[in-house]
Amino acid sequence: MYGGTGTGKTMLSILIGMSACNQEIPVRFYRTAGLINLFSESQGKGTLSTLKKKLNSAQILILDEFGYVPYDRNGSQLLFDYLSEIHEQKSVILNTNLEFSQWVNVLYDQRMTTALIGRLTHHVELILFPGVNNRLRESSINETLSKINSQNG
Repeated sequence: MYGGTGTGKTMLSILIGMSACNQEIPVRFYRTAGLINLFSESQGKGTLSTLKKKLNSAQILILDEFGYVPYDRNGSQLLFDYLSEIHEQKSVILNTNLEFSQWVNVLYDQRMTTALIGRLTHHVELILFPGVNNRLRESSINETLSKINSQNG
């Protein structure tokens, strides 16, 4: 899912995940940075295979906020390895506000980035989320700004 911040990607992912759970389809939901940190920590502790077993229990993996912050290089490689392992075996929902051309800025390696994009887009349903940030649009600050503008105008 691709679109600006606050356009509904996370909400739709959660709803899809909940619907899957209601159908007894196992789901795992992670902020991408959190999963990358788990990969790095698990590798350091020697428990990476245990983490992968936990992840493999899910049929759907939801990765939220992909690309919001640059990732640890080693963790990025571990994420790439895992997504390569599960390619065509599990469903992955990835939420991002980054165009594909910008992914290398958070993953650091052009070849790995290109390969990851290839795997993720092999059998893809790209859902675009155009528009404005819903949280800002619905914020009470807009009412305050309108009052200020009407007083000044």
